[in-house]
Amino acid sequence: MAGNGRSRFPASERLDTHGFTGSFVSHDLRFGMLMQKGNGFRTHARSVCRRIFHLLLGRLGVRRLREHSFFGALLARPAVVADFGAHRGEFFTALKSEHSISRALLIEANPALAEFLQEAFGNETDIIHAALVGENREGTITFTRSTEPEASSIFTEWAAAHGVADEVDVPAMDLAEALRRLGGHVDLAKFDIEGAEVEVLQTARPSDLAACSQLTVEFHHNKQPITRRDVDRLCQRMRGEGYGIVNANWPYVDDVLFVNLRRIAAARRLRFRCRMALVNGLFVLRGAFFWSVRLLKRIRWNQLFLP
Repeated sequence: MAGNGRSRFPASERLDTHGFTGSFVSHDLRFGMLMQKGNGFRTHARSVCRRIFHLLLGRLGVRRLREHSFFGALLARPAVVADFGAHRGEFFTALKSEHSISRALLIEANPALAEFLQEAFGNETDIIHAALVGENREGTITFTRSTEPEASSIFTEWAAAHGVADEVDVPAMDLAEALRRLGGHVDLAKFDIEGAEVEVLQTARPSDLAACSQLTVEFHHNKQPITRRDVDRLCQRMRGEGYGIVNANWPYVDDVLFVNLRRIAAARRLRFRCRMALVNGLFVLRGAFFWSVRLLKRIRWNQLFLP
């Protein structure tokens, strides 16, 4: 560099740094645009696949409300329904907006939520403040309220994971008593009772299970004392009682539908089994697709940070 700030090299021998940096910038811009287009295409493809998936489920008669699946075509008109673990009545509200209901029973163990349900729905349905429990449990049971309301449970360790607010004694009710209050049968029962669902169904009498048409269950197997083996054992028992099973969130078990095939006319039963097989196949394909996407993302992420 000369004293006057000019380069001593002739123009033909100077390094064109602007050209190099310009090429890098343009390359980065092109790469960013390609990535943006790729992300847009993937988003569009997922949206299309999701619409096709839900269209196929609709054609097969499956409805999903508030994370609980069931066959809408099997519901009687009007239907008798039960919401075990009703929370604030979200599932019941969504269900009655689409289907005619003749009788309903909402059971909630949390005193504050039971009071809310009574104020919101007390004039149109039966609200019971109780904890649904296994057969032959009478009297009261300790219910642990968590600082996270949806984690409140009869299992103290579950509520403790989010922080315990307090413990209260609440009335205990088994499935037989709930069915008696519904007139002896139920077309659709939804279970979201924070771990108690396994004991309730495992100890239920065969006659009580025979009185149910569809049970849509959220299993909570990821915390003790409930394990995946307990859920599998229950599913085996339900098959023995004549139920077909749809896992609507395979490979997880937080949306499992039990359909009492014995309440379906014999002439329709085989055809309905085929329908359930198709529905299960769709859910398995969806689950396998999302698992493969997660796996590929993990592999790419690891490759980026490998030495």
